[in-house]
Amino acid sequence: MKCWVIDANVVVSGLLSANGPCALILEAVMEGRIKLVYDARILAEYRDVLSRPRLKLNPEHVTHFLRALEGQMSVVPERLVAVGPDPDDLAFIESALAVPDRTIVTGNLADFPSEILNGVRLLTPVQALAELRR
Repeated sequence: MKCWVIDANVVVSGLLSANGPCALILEAVMEGRIKLVYDARILAEYRDVLSRPRLKLNPEHVTHFLRALEGQMSVVPERLVAVGPDPDDLAFIESALAVPDRTIVTGNLADFPSEILNGVRLLTPVQALAELRR
C-alpha cells in the first residue's frame, strides 16, 4: 500500500468533481489502496479549506472525507529549517519525510521547489494514478 501525503488542492478538486484524476485519488484512499499521511497542521488546513463557502463543496462529501481520515496515518514529523513559497507547505514535506514512501501528490508543483524537498518526490494526480495502476 502506498503511504502518500495528499495536498489540499487535490482533495478539493476530488470533492468538486466526481470524475478525473483527483476524484480517483480520493477513491483509492477510501478503498485502502493509498494510506493518506497527514499531521495536525495538514488536518487543520483540510478543515479550513474544505469549509470555505466559495468552494460550494457538498457538506456530506466533506464530512465523509474528514471522517475517513480517522483510518488513515497521522504522523508527528520532525520540523525542517527551510523556507519555501508558502511556509504552510512545509507541513506536507515534513509529513512525507516521516514515512518510507516520501511522496506528495499535488496539483501545484511550483509550491514545492526542489531546494526544500529533502528527497521528497512530487507526483501530479495523473502520475500518481499511473503509479497505482502499475
